[in-house]
Amino acid sequence: MAIGIFRRPYTVRRHDKQKFVNGYAVNGSTDLTFMLNVQPLSSDELLVLPEGERSVARVKTFGADRLIPADEHSGTSGDLLFFSGKWYECKSCIHWQHTPLKHYEGEFVVLADQSGQKPPKAGGEAVDD
Repeated sequence: MAIGIFRRPYTVRRHDKQKFVNGYAVNGSTDLTFMLNVQPLSSDELLVLPEGERSVARVKTFGADRLIPADEHSGTSGDLLFFSGKWYECKSCIHWQHTPLKHYEGEFVVLADQSGQKPPKAGGEAVDD
């Protein structure tokens, strides 16, 4: 796949299913490595967002693997992407099959509160040369 040359390894933190231990809800997570092309949203893409959401940092990703978006109705936490020293939460993931490049496009929003998230152990982010 030709688009693969633009992908680099990034850490994606996937939340495990919630368990109850001694009556308390416990959430675990697993850090995975995904080959992604990560880009900021273009000015045209930002213009279509509601005005209150334009100031929030957003990125889009392109890759071969499905990402799990957050779902408010079911209470599911979305995958987290570590990019530029910050965590971003997956808000949508679409599988595009209309070209020979068949890929997933994800949209991520920076987490407002980074205090509960530790950086990945191995650096977790592609480094520009």
